Amino acid sequence: MSFGLLRIEGVITALSPIVHGGNEKTGATVLLHREKFLVNGKPMDIPIISGNAIRGYLRRLVMADFLRQVDYAPDVSRKGGLRLYHTLFTGGLLETVDASSSGVIDIEFKRKVVSLIPPAVMFGFSFGNQIIESKLKVGKAVPIAKELTPFLPERFKSERSFYEMITTVFQTRKDDLKAGREKGEQAVQMIIEYEAFAAGTQFYHKFMIEDPTPLDEALFARMLELWEQKPLIGGKSSIGFGEIKFDYNFKGSSEPYLKFLKEHRDEIVEVLEVLEGRKK
Repeated sequence: MSFGLLRIEGVITALSPIVHGGNEKTGATVLLHREKFLVNGKPMDIPIISGNAIRGYLRRLVMADFLRQVDYAPDVSRKGGLRLYHTLFTGGLLETVDASSSGVIDIEFKRKVVSLIPPAVMFGFSFGNQIIESKLKVGKAVPIAKELTPFLPERFKSERSFYEMITTVFQTRKDDLKAGREKGEQAVQMIIEYEAFAAGTQFYHKFMIEDPTPLDEALFARMLELWEQKPLIGGKSSIGFGEIKFDYNFKGSSEPYLKFLKEHRDEIVEVLEVLEGRKK
């Protein structure tokens, strides 16, 4: 067991505009997600990509791959299968404990989950009344801009303002339904505008892994492989937005992780069946 904190830093580069909207609008324009920074002592709202958005996307990639590797598919037509799906892909929900159980935590089964489902430890999840805390900490991706120089490692410097990195993109929606329209009345076409990070924008980003084991590092390597296969961030990827490339100071192999899943496949499936309620 290794103790400490492994920091992994890198640069994400936008290959197409990135749409990552917050809850704010200016007229009909959906604004980028922003956070407040004190720049030279003055508050400034600067657009960033939230760590939660990156983490959620990577979690889905890793969990889908995990199920493929062990050849297991939750039966989402059943309550137990749906619960397992949400446990893996969204982190699960804490459930009310039945009075007859006395709220006792099954330590032995929790050990099995921790030892046999590496993504559970990496991303964390809850099942029943039990919580497995996440080892992986996902940072916010912040544009490498002159306003953020004090918040970035010294080697990441830019004379370019973040204002130069923002563009506006739009899509149109046409009402093709004829119901409710008078004869000869034209369909309504609506234009929706989005603020976006322009292609070419570079972001500083970091991960941290608490007390990493060799298996944790191999899983992290697999996560980067999966991300490289589907290199996306933000919304509207189905229409060409959010394509990226990245470069992190991490050199590791996914082979130990994939080998672990293959060698322990039967035990892993047994734990999944218990989580789904197929077995007790």
